[in-house]
Amino acid sequence: MSRKNDFYLYFWGGLIMLVVGLFFLSQKVTVTNSFWGGGIRLMGMHISSGLVIVPFIFSLVWMFIRPNKGSKIAMVLSVLLIIASLIQSTRFYIQYLTLFDWVVMLVLIFGGAAFIAKSMLIKF
Repeated sequence: MSRKNDFYLYFWGGLIMLVVGLFFLSQKVTVTNSFWGGGIRLMGMHISSGLVIVPFIFSLVWMFIRPNKGSKIAMVLSVLLIIASLIQSTRFYIQYLTLFDWVVMLVLIFGGAAFIAKSMLIKF
């Protein structure tokens, strides 16, 4: 086989393996979010999720009163704080799996990623 055929074989085979493995994993994972009931931990201090919105409100008012570079930076930082608290309050629960199911998923995911990486290292 030529190197070009090897590239396509490894890349598409690896991509199919990766997608199938991630699909199997996605069928066994439950995702929950408790943003309004949770909050964020920042430097060992628990901040409720309602208080995360307060910097956003202040930066929004500041932007309407005096639209300058500082108000825009404050707005971006407050939005990043809200996104960080959403990500931190998201929980993933893996449902019951047999060892065989878990090994098949891991082989498909990491084997597919390895084949894709190998295809990227083939020189024509």
